[in-house]
Amino acid sequence: MIRIASFISLLMFVIGCDINNNDIAPNKTFTRIYDDDRFGEVYYPLDIVQTKDDGFLILSERRIEGSIFTGVYLIKTDLNGAVESTSSLANDFVHPVKQLLENNGQYYFVCMGDLNQEAYLVAINDTGQMIDPVSIQGATYPLSLALDGNFFVMQSYNNTDKRTVMSVFDASGQISKQAEFSIGAGENVETPIINHFTKNGTQLPFQVGKTGSSYYFNGFYNYTFSLVFTDLSGGNPSGVCQGQQNLGGIGAVQPLTGSTFAISRFNFGDNYLAPAATIPTNEITSSVDIPGNTFPELVENARVIIKSFPDGGNWLYASTTKSRRIVLFGFTQVKGELMGTRYLGSASPFEIASFTFTTDGGVAVLTQTFVEGRFPRIAVFKLSTEEVDALKQ
Repeated sequence: MIRIASFISLLMFVIGCDINNNDIAPNKTFTRIYDDDRFGEVYYPLDIVQTKDDGFLILSERRIEGSIFTGVYLIKTDLNGAVESTSSLANDFVHPVKQLLENNGQYYFVCMGDLNQEAYLVAINDTGQMIDPVSIQGATYPLSLALDGNFFVMQSYNNTDKRTVMSVFDASGQISKQAEFSIGAGENVETPIINHFTKNGTQLPFQVGKTGSSYYFNGFYNYTFSLVFTDLSGGNPSGVCQGQQNLGGIGAVQPLTGSTFAISRFNFGDNYLAPAATIPTNEITSSVDIPGNTFPELVENARVIIKSFPDGGNWLYASTTKSRRIVLFGFTQVKGELMGTRYLGSASPFEIASFTFTTDGGVAVLTQTFVEGRFPRIAVFKLSTEEVDALKQ
């Protein structure tokens, strides 16, 4: 099933130097743009993780000629970001979901069958080799993925019954819990979901996870893009934070304690960051009522990535500015106060995809860039411990 692509000789690397101190080792900070002399290739980076050898796995989508869906593309690098191998799945497997997760020493993501739209779980070993996909029977059109201990939690879409589906399953693809939630009736209700899959419209911030004893998904429920809380005992949520159809809602969410979350929200193009938001998990509320600071420098309905610093106590937000630079914000968790800001990129346009904290105390930021302003490519900024610490001061 798996076709290993010999692309290394075709990849040209532009190494941008953002190092002011020549005594810093190369792997402490670097910028790499992964170019390709096949100009028609189009890449959409999704997620990045650091492997046990301090290298990186980069999961991306790639355009497939003649298909409305994107294919799977994976890069394995060393600790300096240099490519060690690249691989892709056969075109029978499409639309990889952006989360790349570590579980019991292997790395996992989900994708979709091109013909049956069934969800598949794909494992990756430390060398970057993908293992044959495992079917997650009963789940179609995967949207988001998370971990709950050793179990996977997935949001998917049942297009036959027009329902958002939450599933809990193990590494064999066996589902142990599942619940479905109506997106509402009507011809045009599912249009934003289909456009998300085919990239013919807005890429929506689908997300799934668990807080305390409640599971949650950020997706469509009852005609609206909403943050929905459930115990998975049935199709009636325990709480809902409603958006504004597909034009407003929660853009990113990370639970802290109880009803406190770090979020971003979007509303008709505007962006608001709220690092200490209160969202009841057992009530009906509205995202427009959540206070937060507006950030007009961000692109409309900006993609925002939120993660907790490894030492705890603070949040790191990453997004894209209107000038197509990457911006990092450090916030305190308790009061939501802004501590530090850092901008990345200048000569070429960049858009945020994801980031991961590194074992040396730094951070690797995954982005999409456009070589010569028009060729979509993958790029990584690696920041040092000192640069990350500056975001917490």
